[in-house]
Amino acid sequence: MKQLVASLALIIVSAAAAIAAPTGEGSRSGATYFMGRAGSSWSYASGDKGKARVTVDSVENWAARFHVEWGKRSTSGTWRVRDGAWVEKLPTHERESLVLPAQLSVGTRWTGPSSLERGEKGTSKFEVISMDAQVELPNGSTREGCVAVLETGDADRAFTHFYAPNTGKVAVQGPEGWLLRLIEFRPGRGGGGD
Repeated sequence: MKQLVASLALIIVSAAAAIAAPTGEGSRSGATYFMGRAGSSWSYASGDKGKARVTVDSVENWAARFHVEWGKRSTSGTWRVRDGAWVEKLPTHERESLVLPAQLSVGTRWTGPSSLERGEKGTSKFEVISMDAQVELPNGSTREGCVAVLETGDADRAFTHFYAPNTGKVAVQGPEGWLLRLIEFRPGRGGGGD
């Protein structure tokens, strides 16, 4: 009988500890959304009826060199995973900045340079607002399980970035509607992906 009581007490204590402990459910690594393989490309419909294209040109020393063409804008930079975080280096930034931090869950916050989509100088505040957002793409399909990151700056303009696992950015919504929505994604041919 004492063994039964002791076993029951152990089960109750273990169950209480499991309930009280935070779980990893809903928490993911920023690296889950990174795609840095040579030849990877993303084509987006732009809100102003134009198109945008991002291409990973090469991967060297685990850094993916990418190029962005969006209307009259064009820039190059590097992406890589560092300690589980997805980081980016653009010519306009002195150092690498976070695209997504190592640990993502609803409420995760960080600051960094303004995104290309926001297109402003200075810093932005970023916050994960959903780990399971859905985005309807121009072809009518829906990408589920996206992380949604709200970006705000000094002005009242807010942008929401949507990332899908093993794909990267699938959409950006701004104050006037969709800025970018994924039309086509090609995963590339290896050499430093996720």
